[in-house]
Amino acid sequence: MTVLGTTDVPLDLFGGIVTDMSPPDLPFGVSPDCQDVAFLNGAVKTRPGLLSVFSPIAGNPTINYLKTYTGPNLAETLLALDSNGSLWGETTPGSLSLISSNIAPGARGASSTLFGREYLAFGDGKFGLDVPRQYDGTNFDRVSQCGVGGWPSGAAASDVIANISTISRASNVVTVVTATPHQILPADQVVIAGVTTAAPIAIASIARETGVVTLTTSSALALAAGATILVAGVSGSTTSFNGAFTLLSVDGTQTIFTFYQQGGNEAGTGGTAGIPSDLNGTFAVASIVSSTKVTYAQSGVNETGTGGTANPLGSLTPGVHQVAVAYLTRQGYITRPSPPISWTSAGGCRAQVVNIPLALALSNIVARILMFTAAGGASFYYTTGTDGSPQMQINDTTTTTWELDFSDSDLLAGTLADPLFNLVELGESAGVIGYADRLFWWGERNKQNNWQNLTFDGGFDVTSGAPLGWTPDATFFAGGQRDFGVWGGAYDVIGDGATATRGLITQSAVADSNGVPRIANFTSYSVRARVKAYGAPTAGTLHIHLYSATGGINTTGLQVSAAQVTSSWQEFIATLTAPLSTIPSDLVLRVYADGTPGPSGNGFVVDNIEIFPTAQPYNTGVVRCAQAGNPESYDGVSGLLEVAPGDGTCVRAAFELRGILYLVKEHSLYSTQDDGVNEPAAWTVNEISRVVGTPSVNGVDVGEDWAVIASRQGLYIYDGSEPVKISQEIQPLWDSINWDYGHTIWVRVDTRNRRILCGVPMGAATTPSRVLTLDYRSCFTSGEIESLGPYHFSTYSGKLFAAGRSRRWCPWNIVANCATLAERSDGTAQFFVGNGVVNGAGNGKIYELSDTQYSDDGAAVNSYYTTFFFLSNDLEQQYEVRSHRKLFSYLAVYAEGSGALNLSAFVDNEAYPTALPPLSLYSPGPKDLELPINVIGERVAFQIGTNAPGSWFRLERFIPSLTPDPWALVRGVN
Repeated sequence: MTVLGTTDVPLDLFGGIVTDMSPPDLPFGVSPDCQDVAFLNGAVKTRPGLLSVFSPIAGNPTINYLKTYTGPNLAETLLALDSNGSLWGETTPGSLSLISSNIAPGARGASSTLFGREYLAFGDGKFGLDVPRQYDGTNFDRVSQCGVGGWPSGAAASDVIANISTISRASNVVTVVTATPHQILPADQVVIAGVTTAAPIAIASIARETGVVTLTTSSALALAAGATILVAGVSGSTTSFNGAFTLLSVDGTQTIFTFYQQGGNEAGTGGTAGIPSDLNGTFAVASIVSSTKVTYAQSGVNETGTGGTANPLGSLTPGVHQVAVAYLTRQGYITRPSPPISWTSAGGCRAQVVNIPLALALSNIVARILMFTAAGGASFYYTTGTDGSPQMQINDTTTTTWELDFSDSDLLAGTLADPLFNLVELGESAGVIGYADRLFWWGERNKQNNWQNLTFDGGFDVTSGAPLGWTPDATFFAGGQRDFGVWGGAYDVIGDGATATRGLITQSAVADSNGVPRIANFTSYSVRARVKAYGAPTAGTLHIHLYSATGGINTTGLQVSAAQVTSSWQEFIATLTAPLSTIPSDLVLRVYADGTPGPSGNGFVVDNIEIFPTAQPYNTGVVRCAQAGNPESYDGVSGLLEVAPGDGTCVRAAFELRGILYLVKEHSLYSTQDDGVNEPAAWTVNEISRVVGTPSVNGVDVGEDWAVIASRQGLYIYDGSEPVKISQEIQPLWDSINWDYGHTIWVRVDTRNRRILCGVPMGAATTPSRVLTLDYRSCFTSGEIESLGPYHFSTYSGKLFAAGRSRRWCPWNIVANCATLAERSDGTAQFFVGNGVVNGAGNGKIYELSDTQYSDDGAAVNSYYTTFFFLSNDLEQQYEVRSHRKLFSYLAVYAEGSGALNLSAFVDNEAYPTALPPLSLYSPGPKDLELPINVIGERVAFQIGTNAPGSWFRLERFIPSLTPDPWALVRGVN
């Protein structure tokens, strides 16, 4: 066969798909339709196939998150989250190990590496679904947690002081016997105070007015003006009346005495007055006979004293001191402290704290820190024992009694703890990013943060078994106990099969320890909680609701029956209360089970109770910001960035470029920057765009020095100036995305292969069902990606032409819920995707996009490329070929590959394909492939592709030979 008399029209420019223009109007080198191909400079080829990297995960879940975590030791671990709620790690190359199976099913992940740990947010693409976690290669802990719930029953702080049972001096040696252990050490000095020469007399009344104290005894006390009177045991006053004082006056009955003492006008109750003995004073210890007996040397006549106290000499300043306690985690995080307790110190002694809370059920707690105020002070401080400072850090999790000595000056030289009281527990969030040595979280579920121990991570009372901060009911608490929850502690309500109500605990719903309201009037509140079965209950109902006896309030709240719970955690949400016009002082939050839970030994486990205003379930415009260098510390006031609050849209994503943090809402873009002085709440937030945003937490990614944003209007590139659309050429295709499920979209920049991949739900799909791929191999800067579209209009000729260097789109039929550039043990980074939903199910696999894999895990890759319609009017003029009908007589194709190269011709439009004989492919291709075709039409496009497992092609040149139709240049009829 000959091609003499025909014209060759070689096509060696293979541009991407363009759907924003009618196919017959497309210029030379642009494709009206292609799929599953990748572009090279001067060629188009079958895209990389899917190579399964690991054994399938049991249960065939989808994979909803992939990320490489690099630890402090530079060990690289691929993390993978499946739809069953299990997080896996590639701790051994080629094998996945389970890290946790306790994550909310169906959650999607987002994470950031900072301070040698991976911080993970779990959400649905819009808002959080599970508590934030951190992973350090060994431990998988919560990010931030509630503080100590409260103090156990019997907890107290006091001076280290013991009442004296007997005291006597004989042969210049004083022997003291105390009623309780004196805690005096051999190197101590012992302080003896309050010992009288005779039995002290009860005080009938005592009061202070304008600095003069008037004291009345119940009987006469033989003292005169100028003598010393010893006052002890008086209570009920702000400034202690106790001590030794010089008398101003004594009445004639020797029952009314006055003396000077600074302090406010007030009265005290109880106590005694006596005549001091010379046994009082401070002495070096001679011997410790026993825990209740000590001796010291003192010259004097043999004498026996009465009453008094003995204590080791200390540095405490007299006055009212407060103490609170906080947990210290293995990551170095100090939790919010407990509500404080107080005591009045006599001064000159040591302090002792008893019944210190234990971190039961919390494996991440390594120490507890006691925090004190100076005498009469309001600010809390602590020291850690370094450089000789007082040891207020208890470096174990078992000690319940702690003795320490400090002066106010020592204390005030320590660390200010007041900011710790402003900390809030980070809620379930959808996304996280590290910036300026801080973590920033968004998509947080709203919850009140001034309740005590709603997550049951704040400890339990060892004695009662009740969670700290809650009050066990005197009648119906039986059946309540601690357990292990979603993370940390949980609360069990276990039935006995006989008692109607079990495990009842309460806490005030009126206000917290600082007087801040919990339930406000005229506001509706809802409650979330996670619940599972304890054993296999068949009867009973778990309740979380509000109750007030005086107000007649008994809300329905959250009710979960035995029939609703399983062995797995489920989250339940209900209205806690409709708006209340008044808040009774006895309004409480109650948790319990009724309906005779059983059978015996079975019941409910509850965790993560969250209370929130019904009208505001999410923090839509709020970004939660950690303190610098403290990734788990979130100040409830200064640790917030409010991004265009009240505009009705939500923060969805964030990225950093050149030291600036960008925050992406659904339909807008903002920037902020660390000012080096203020906390984030005071940073300036600037508007970049009122149009460009993203619906998904994974809807942005960063390239070399630019970012891409998957917006509802299209894909935009941003390099610091203004967002520019780079997807207009596929706008009809982009509009086919199911935007009701736009929150499932993911975007990843493959900088190695110079591709931008967008996983999107197309048509009726509710999860990503296709990958829209943009090749920018021939674009060297962000500006070129912006400007080098697939076609241009010539300013000289006014003609439309395709550019040799341009961005090129192609849809890939890959169903993937997530993607990442995974670091591999050979030092490379490979593009991995997690399987998505195909025919209603996943398959448990993680895939690598591999150029040497010529199938999708054994399935054919249906890859094809469709040319433009030969010829356009300007090419007809260039090749001196008349318009109208043409005879395409022959094809020459330079291609290589494997299998059969399928060819089709589309005559006049894409609706009428004509199958052409296939050609056998070889690699390398020894010569051009030739084929006589004899296709007649006004315009013809050709489709080239492969569609069999193991088949692939690479096309570099496509040459049709044509001539005006020699039989009928025009049809003559329609």
